[in-house]
Amino acid sequence: MSNQAAATPSGSGRSSAEGRLDSWKEIAAYLRREVRTVQRWEKSANLPVHRLQIEKQSAVYAYKSELDAWYTERRPHLESDSEPEGKPTLFERLRQPWIAAAVAALILILSGGVYFVGKSWWFRAHSVPAKIKLAVLPFKNLSADPEQEYFSDGMTEEMITELGRMQPERLGVIARTSAMLYKNTQKDLSQICRELGVQYALEGSVFRAGNRARITAQLIQCSDQTHVWADSSERDLVNIVSLQGDVAQAVAKNIQIVLKPDERARLSAPQEVNLEAYQAYLRGLYFWNQLTPDSVQAAIKHFQSAIKNDPGYAPAYAGLANCYSLAYMLLDIAPRDAYSRAKTAATRAAALDQNSAEAHVSLANVAERDWDWFAAEREFRRAIQLDPNLSPAHLFYGSLLLVLRKPDDASTELRTAQSLDPVSQMTGNAMVINLYYSRRYDEAITVAKQWLELYPDSVGLHDWLGDAYFQKGMEPLALAEYLRAEELGGSSPSRIAALRNASRTSGLRSFWRKKTSLDEDPTSPAFSAYDVAHDYATLGDRDNSVLWLQNSYNAKDSRLVELSLDPRFDNLRSDPRFQDLLRRLNLPQ
Repeated sequence: MSNQAAATPSGSGRSSAEGRLDSWKEIAAYLRREVRTVQRWEKSANLPVHRLQIEKQSAVYAYKSELDAWYTERRPHLESDSEPEGKPTLFERLRQPWIAAAVAALILILSGGVYFVGKSWWFRAHSVPAKIKLAVLPFKNLSADPEQEYFSDGMTEEMITELGRMQPERLGVIARTSAMLYKNTQKDLSQICRELGVQYALEGSVFRAGNRARITAQLIQCSDQTHVWADSSERDLVNIVSLQGDVAQAVAKNIQIVLKPDERARLSAPQEVNLEAYQAYLRGLYFWNQLTPDSVQAAIKHFQSAIKNDPGYAPAYAGLANCYSLAYMLLDIAPRDAYSRAKTAATRAAALDQNSAEAHVSLANVAERDWDWFAAEREFRRAIQLDPNLSPAHLFYGSLLLVLRKPDDASTELRTAQSLDPVSQMTGNAMVINLYYSRRYDEAITVAKQWLELYPDSVGLHDWLGDAYFQKGMEPLALAEYLRAEELGGSSPSRIAALRNASRTSGLRSFWRKKTSLDEDPTSPAFSAYDVAHDYATLGDRDNSVLWLQNSYNAKDSRLVELSLDPRFDNLRSDPRFQDLLRRLNLPQ
């Protein structure tokens, strides 16, 4: 399920999470003005409206918190800016003396007149603080040794995690996958803030010498790029977690977030780490995030080293579970063996720290391999409860709900994931997958093309674009995308040549037939029983497709959860053998 998440495009006509308004109509309604007025205000009064070029259906968007701040500042100049034509807005009608007096009298009667005196109706309606969005930008490595890059990257990720757990109902923190895209970027801060949709950015640097580290951090307000807070602290590495807690508390104070007593106590408490285990863990994160076969193997090695140095270190077990449950396709290991190792590590992680959101996500992924959707839902919900800013939890949970035919709940989770991780490749794949499985092929094609402008070498985006073309009957374009995905995926020149030559015979049908013959070899690096079943279903060979689906089931291949949605298997849905497989998987038919 982990790579099959989806997200609804922001221009869906609905307000997304975190107080985001996704059209001129929504922005105008929020400000209680006509569309033409707010469009004029954008040009004449710098109304904070953003544009996102990769979205098809959403040309503009804005955040309520930014609009509130802008209106408060500009209000004296806007009072006289009435609509030139059309009916007066509710706000304008309330300004008419006789109506204003009547409304005031009514409110004074209902409320005792205490709060209303001296307050405008509009300001009261918007007095509840909006959710603040913050991005932790990649910390710079100031050490002379480039080998210390893992440490500065690790500090960035640890700060994201620490801040994400702090008052999540008031503070949204951008996920690592989106934030790290701005490492060594030439973009200015204002552009980064616009692209990520945040009000604040935390920048920093790390200098490490021996067993001591100095972290310099500064909090910047995006609207005017003023430095709200800055500090530099040095600690022994065994106390590095306490230093992160100090930074988190300073950030909270300077963005007007009042910490709960238990949060303040947790952040203030002295926390020493096993230095060898902690460094091995950070190295594991560094390699895990690269997601290549070699890097995942290196990540496993470092997570195991962390566990050896500290057998009670829960994060290392959760990292190990991720490697086996989410990236087994990159490893030279059978799916069943990878699942068994993931289950052992995830269970241990949760036993050591029941409050670890990452451990519960790992348990949810493991439950999916058992086809236990109830347990998976329970663990995802627990992870989100513990850390509402953990983007993968929303992403994976949304994809599970999509498979379980709960589209409304799925859309809610996927929109939340998108708001927390707006420009990562994972989000792009999710958006395309969601559209494809919803049979909205034209939209899937458009969105895939837009994301490919950002990630031209994405194997998944090319593959899904090919599938959408195929469903539309646009075979030459589909074939081009499939061959491009093969090239980017590292297929050998001989394999690509064989597929290309086969397609010249009778187009895609010959391509599928040749691909099936090549993929049936279990010793092939690209072997997947599910893929073979997938290709046979496309060819209309129901018997062989069911046979290979059974092999995939025996291997506990996680991709089987796609069966309830995948249009390639539509010609098998009436087959009793296929229906029996869905029953064994506990999937809706």
